[in-house]
Amino acid sequence: MGKINPKGQLSGSIGRFVFVNIGDMTVVRGKPSRIKQTAAKEKSANCFGNISHLDKLYRKSLLRHVPITTDKTYAYRHRTYFNRMAVRNTDPMKTDTTVRWDLPKMMVGFEFNKNAEWQSICHFFPECILDTPQRLSISIPELSLKRDFRPVAKSDRINLTLYVIAVDMNTLSYPSVQVFAEFTMEVSSHISPPATIWTTESLPPDQMIFVIGICKMNFTKPIKITEVIQRHPAIYGQNNGIMK
Repeated sequence: MGKINPKGQLSGSIGRFVFVNIGDMTVVRGKPSRIKQTAAKEKSANCFGNISHLDKLYRKSLLRHVPITTDKTYAYRHRTYFNRMAVRNTDPMKTDTTVRWDLPKMMVGFEFNKNAEWQSICHFFPECILDTPQRLSISIPELSLKRDFRPVAKSDRINLTLYVIAVDMNTLSYPSVQVFAEFTMEVSSHISPPATIWTTESLPPDQMIFVIGICKMNFTKPIKITEVIQRHPAIYGQNNGIMK
């Protein structure tokens, strides 16, 4: 759509004409009937489109399995992180670009809700260790409500839940998302859990493993309203059977 800039020049497009301002000069050109792309650029664009579509399907499936509260910007931010996981095979002899999902650790540090980041409310980070290629251990230090959390006023109890997610991106049309394990603990002024190590059962082979943490702040005073605020930490990614 064309518009008048502060200098009184027309810029933008009207119909099939595009107005471009270069200093005091206005250049007019016609819109091409089709976008000219090299074969390499077209392959790259198609690959990015396919990855973006898989990201949308993955997010939709993930939110069905895990009770995550997101902000309005998480979708495009997640797509950026998701795109980094894909390792492209750009063989010039092939018409399509193939993708291997070998870099799940590119998701480390992703926040589902920038308005409630993990480090803004929690003073610790879970430590995730692969004991063997088949088992994942999650270490949590001894927790104290006032020392290790920054709770909102009048919140007197926190529920911490860690979800271990197994993801298979090699399915034909829809990413497979499974909540493989779930660990929960409660922290309050009366409950200070000791240092804990959770260990999963044998992980599914050749799948990406993520850990998503949710910290819920519970308000029980005043009694009239019970409110819950969620905090989500960074994701930990591991490709079981591929990355060591």
